[in-house]
Amino acid sequence: MERERLREDRIHGNAMYPVSVYPDIQQLNGDSILDCHWHDEMEFTMVTQGSAVFQIDMNTVEVQAGEAIFINRGEIHAGYLKGDVPCVFSSIVFNPELLGSRTFDAVQEKFVGPLVHKTAIPPYHIQTDEAWGQEIIYHLKRIFADHAAGTPTCEMTTKAYLYLIFAQLFEHMRPAALKGTVPSGSHDKVERLKSVLSYIHKRYPEPLKLKELADEANMSEGHFCRFFKQMVQKSPVDYINYYRIQQACYQLENTDHKIVDIAMDVGFEHLSYFITTFKKHKNITPSQYRKMFYEKVAVEPALV
Repeated sequence: MERERLREDRIHGNAMYPVSVYPDIQQLNGDSILDCHWHDEMEFTMVTQGSAVFQIDMNTVEVQAGEAIFINRGEIHAGYLKGDVPCVFSSIVFNPELLGSRTFDAVQEKFVGPLVHKTAIPPYHIQTDEAWGQEIIYHLKRIFADHAAGTPTCEMTTKAYLYLIFAQLFEHMRPAALKGTVPSGSHDKVERLKSVLSYIHKRYPEPLKLKELADEANMSEGHFCRFFKQMVQKSPVDYINYYRIQQACYQLENTDHKIVDIAMDVGFEHLSYFITTFKKHKNITPSQYRKMFYEKVAVEPALV
């Protein structure tokens, strides 16, 4: 399926412990802190500094430091910097099978099943203005702290904390909307966006025309541009360039390829335009980025 190419290909954890924890991720340059993507795992992301705007399917929410979001499996999501203060956040991504058991019991039937099958919808924005939100944030902090400390029981405590988190969320879940009662076209819009982003992510090194993307979404060019800007907070051209720059950063960090070759590899025909676009998104030139990255890598072992 076309949408499969948008699925994040990162492996989170392993078969014995399908969990990955990403602590203290900091957005240093530009306004995007999380690319549009989706995965089969569930995710909690907690902002610890600054603020950000997250898009989860058709929902947009502003998250302040000390708050968190829940992203269910298969939901397309992205994050954008809010304000001038750098945003720092931590995430836990886990396969819902972690919550399962060898036998089908009351917990699976009453709680895990409705969550996994999305017949019950938990709140996606977790705030601290009520006690249940404070408890969830506390449990998330414990998960991140246990993984950072490498405690010998972190696999067990993480599972326990997740159960406690979902116990709190369950009291505030709402039944999924019946077919025909959801906002018109909401699911269709999400699926169209997944298809278009998949198309871009697969073909970004090639010249991409607006008509191609509009055809992929089965829209007119004008309608598609408005739709894309509403969903992604960027124009199609801006997003394509942004994604190309992200791929260029990966090459700058992991290869010794010449900058001109990297520019061509990621879809820029002219080096000068690549450098101008890179600086627009990262506030520094490609050469400065590579130098900064290697200086950071050289310093990190001394901090351990």
